[in-house]
Amino acid sequence: MIQVLASFLFSYYFVNIAGFPNAIKKGFGLKPYQRLKPFDCVTCLSVWIAVVLYFMNIEISIFLATIFGAGFIGYKIK
Repeated sequence: MIQVLASFLFSYYFVNIAGFPNAIKKGFGLKPYQRLKPFDCVTCLSVWIAVVLYFMNIEISIFLATIFGAGFIGYKIK
C-alpha cells in the first residue's frame, strides 16, 4: 500500500509542483500543448512509478512517500 501512496506523491510533485515536464518540453523544443506522456500526466506517471516501486525494497517506497509527502503537504498548506 505504501507503494501506491509513494507513487502518487512522487508523480504529483514531479508534474504539478516542480513542473519538470514543462522544462523537458522546453529542452526538446516541444510546444507547451504537446503531450509528453507519461511525464506530464499524474495518473499515467503514478502507474509506472507504482510498477517500479513494486519490485524495489520497501525502504525506498517509505523514503519517497516521506519526502514527497512533505512537499505535497507544504504546497497545500502554503
